Amino acid sequence: MRLAMVSILPAGDLVLPVSEAVVLDTVWAAVLPEDAVEHLSVRVLQCEIVVGVFAVTVDAEWLRAVALNLVTRACRMSPLLRDGIVGRHRNVANLNL
Repeated sequence: MRLAMVSILPAGDLVLPVSEAVVLDTVWAAVLPEDAVEHLSVRVLQCEIVVGVFAVTVDAEWLRAVALNLVTRACRMSPLLRDGIVGRHRNVANLNL
């Protein structure tokens, strides 16, 4: 399993902290079947929201693209996240689960 992490940075009306559970539900609502997402995680920090996208894949570049597209889609769909900026992209990690 691989993990890609993407940060959402606040801008405009998005003010942190927000509920991790609400952000998690919002990102799950944006998942498409072709994203092949197995699991999501969300951590709300003082200056960013970090979304972890887990998938069973051997292609790190594919997962990186899926994670960025998914988080961008969630920000566009959600009034809560609409003013968030999909910012720093973090490395894709291999997990032995």
